[in-house]
Amino acid sequence: MMNKTNWKIYFFVIAGISLMLSCAQKPSSIEGKIIDEDGNPLAGAAVFSVPQRYSTLSDTLGNYKIEGIESGQYSLLAKLGDDSTLVNIGFIEAGIKIQKDIEIKLAPPPPPPAVEKKPTPKPKPKKEQDFVDPIYAGGTKVLLLADKDFISKFEIESSDGLAWELRKVRTSDTQFGKARLYEGYFPGPSSKYYDTAARRCIYDNKLWIFTQGPEEAPENGREVYISVPLGLPANADIDSIVAVYGFPKFPSDAAEGSVRFRMVGETISGDIPILIDWQKVEHNSNGRFYHESIPTLGDNRKISYITLEINSDGDTVWDSFLIRPMVYFSLK
Repeated sequence: MMNKTNWKIYFFVIAGISLMLSCAQKPSSIEGKIIDEDGNPLAGAAVFSVPQRYSTLSDTLGNYKIEGIESGQYSLLAKLGDDSTLVNIGFIEAGIKIQKDIEIKLAPPPPPPAVEKKPTPKPKPKKEQDFVDPIYAGGTKVLLLADKDFISKFEIESSDGLAWELRKVRTSDTQFGKARLYEGYFPGPSSKYYDTAARRCIYDNKLWIFTQGPEEAPENGREVYISVPLGLPANADIDSIVAVYGFPKFPSDAAEGSVRFRMVGETISGDIPILIDWQKVEHNSNGRFYHESIPTLGDNRKISYITLEINSDGDTVWDSFLIRPMVYFSLK
């Protein structure tokens, strides 16, 4: 028969065993927050235990809680859309609470689909206005033989019998600064513009007839004849003829060589007066222009044609000769 002391010991032993059994059977829990890399809460993230016995969703504040977890080895998988993070929790003993925040690294959103842009139509180039030479500003009655009204009337021949035909093009580059070939030209056998019998050119803000000798001159050289019908009315008298001629300014040193130039006329009665006799213009006169003024008397006041004769020595670049013939007239 137990005494009073033995009963007390027995009671405490039984109570301790009961308490231990109670704790061993009590399930555990895990809770925490689902956040992004910046610490912002992620709502609606799915949280799974691995092994997959338990699952839950994070609330609007990113909080999640999994309860009733039996003891064992666990990991947690947090998933939001296509992004996820797996964390190892380890062995969970019975009856404990674990606090675990889980960070999900979110992939940047894909770029918006490229919108196919229709190519912007190129603006139509503005129509170039015809260049007006300052010679016309004074209202004087004058024929500028470099004007566009004359180039289509040019009659081109050469000493080596080449056929020169007018080609109508608007512009092209030139080899000397602040100038450009302007409109229409009579090319030689070479396809390049440097073999040119006649062409309009803007230089020093004035219109000129541009000529250039061949790359390879014939044995006896090449003399080009540019005949220009004036087309003056019957009651017109020529007062004077002015010619400005020379080599344009080139950036480099002048090459050796020269170009010979002459101007003759033809009257209505068939006379052929020499207006400017042969002039030899050296290449080293680079950028220098010569001015000839011829007053007319008698039959020369009725000249119907003016012919420019240019004898090239065949040097390619420096035979870029410019001529500016002007015929001043008055009406009876």
